[in-house]
Amino acid sequence: MTTIMKTPAPPHPLLFPVSKAPEPTVPSSREAAFVALAWIEDFVTLAQRALASDDDEDERRRCEDELLKRVPYLRAAGVFEMFEIRHPALRSMIDECSPPLRAVA
Repeated sequence: MTTIMKTPAPPHPLLFPVSKAPEPTVPSSREAAFVALAWIEDFVTLAQRALASDDDEDERRRCEDELLKRVPYLRAAGVFEMFEIRHPALRSMIDECSPPLRAVA
């Protein structure tokens, strides 16, 4: 017995125009604000979990690692220029991760 396999039909040209690329989507300022807020909330949550004394050591290390991955992006966005990290251990950890860029005179 032989099996005949059908090949799928190509998409209809009117449904998928080939000549026109999709328009890039640019987030509105409101969407961008929500994204920024989510990054800051995420950073605060990770910092609280990393500094919590009742968490186990593995959980604390995972939170610290995830926290430190976000520091360069938040620094580039100017978050640490606008807000002061008052917890000494957290401030030290952030400064050691990626020291602030200094202007060359």
